[in-house]
Amino acid sequence: MSQIVTLTMNPAIDRIMVIDHVTPDVKLRCSSERRDPGGGGVNVTRGIHELGGESLAIFTCGGYVGEMYRELLEIEGLPNRPIKIEGITREHVMVKETSTGRDYRFGEPGPELTEAEAEACLKVVCELDPTPDYLVLSGSLPPGAGDHFYARVIEASDDTTRIIIDANAPALRPALDVGVYVAKPNARELGELAGRTVEGRPEIEEVARELVDAGKAEVVVTSLGAGGSVVVTRDSCTRVPAPPVKVESKVGAGDSMVAGMVLALERGASVLDAVRYGTAAGAAAVMDAETGLGSREHVERLYQQLLEEA
Repeated sequence: MSQIVTLTMNPAIDRIMVIDHVTPDVKLRCSSERRDPGGGGVNVTRGIHELGGESLAIFTCGGYVGEMYRELLEIEGLPNRPIKIEGITREHVMVKETSTGRDYRFGEPGPELTEAEAEACLKVVCELDPTPDYLVLSGSLPPGAGDHFYARVIEASDDTTRIIIDANAPALRPALDVGVYVAKPNARELGELAGRTVEGRPEIEEVARELVDAGKAEVVVTSLGAGGSVVVTRDSCTRVPAPPVKVESKVGAGDSMVAGMVLALERGASVLDAVRYGTAAGAAAVMDAETGLGSREHVERLYQQLLEEA
């Protein structure tokens, strides 16, 4: 049986509050509040489980916020393995303004990892038994980890493990120098990798093709939001459109897309069909303002729609 593992080096509790109107200099009373365990890799694991798959979430965990974070994962029934750190796990605050539909997002940088803590994280991932078939490296790196941390994980991982990475350009660049199975940048991040602004499909294809031809990634999936994505492999270049849906919230769409992709790959789908399934998961996520995770029912419906239109 294949195994999916996600790594979240800089998790955060997402505090989501709802208010009619944001006004400066006065005390504002929110009508509701919820807390979700967030961060790239954990969100991917949550998405995989929402779609009926299995995944182990590995994450750093510190202080009282870290304890709450783990409790939230336990409540959701998610397999998890925390790595203890001294710093306090961060929190993100998102305020949803109902009168305008706007989202206001406030994020902390996260606790600074010591060298020993970074080494402990590396050891846990690289000593996994059994060796995972898919390892998802997703989300920001905390202060102290260094931009090369993901690259170090890849170098130390078993050659049979397929790496899927979704990270910002400073962490993505050294990881690509080592080589990954799937890289999922957006157009802006792709431009940062290339050192120039990348606009339009021809330029996206050109830069992605350079990465594939150089052996930095077997597959480059460039996400374009409502424009879908461009998928480049050694043998093909294809645009996968995003199904038209009513957007309630964009929070979690990228992580849901990765969740759908890796789960479909783990189930034996082709790269293109896996991207279609991931695209359906991302589209379903924006329809859900509550959790930011697309329901399995919506994902399957949107996926069939994409297959019919292909």
